[in-house]
Amino acid sequence: MLESIRPATAADAGAIAALIGSLTHYFVADGSAPAAQPFLSTFSPAAIAGLLADGDYLCLCAEEQGQKGGQLLGVLTLHRPAHLHHLFVAPAAHRRGIARQLWQTLEPHLDPAMPVTVNSSEYAVPVYQRLGFAATAGVQQRNGVRYVPMQRPPFPNPAATPK
Repeated sequence: MLESIRPATAADAGAIAALIGSLTHYFVADGSAPAAQPFLSTFSPAAIAGLLADGDYLCLCAEEQGQKGGQLLGVLTLHRPAHLHHLFVAPAAHRRGIARQLWQTLEPHLDPAMPVTVNSSEYAVPVYQRLGFAATAGVQQRNGVRYVPMQRPPFPNPAATPK
């Protein structure tokens, strides 16, 4: 099936929330812990709808086109100007290049002079490394969430390259 990348709309909030909710075991140590609840509440359909309505965020969806319409395969959200807020891909779509397609669709929207940051799950560190990110510190834990702070350096300035 063909994948397409498009801007997310308010109608996608439920599907995005369901996708992220199905993946919390990759980045939340104990989803029943009281400390994790405020963080997990940010993945509710209402919270996602609020994020989609907020101009400080750019959200892209990857979907599989089929006879019954598109199925959400992945989502990427940038908190402008340069923090990768979400990058999630459905497990059935792993190893198909969905994360890379989402990232490449985002790149033209980035300020090439700014580094991009992300707090990666330990599971996703190799994915971010393949996208050019490097860890800036060891594993951290906050509100029941384990993550690795990472950064992608600014894009090289083509005008500064000697010919």
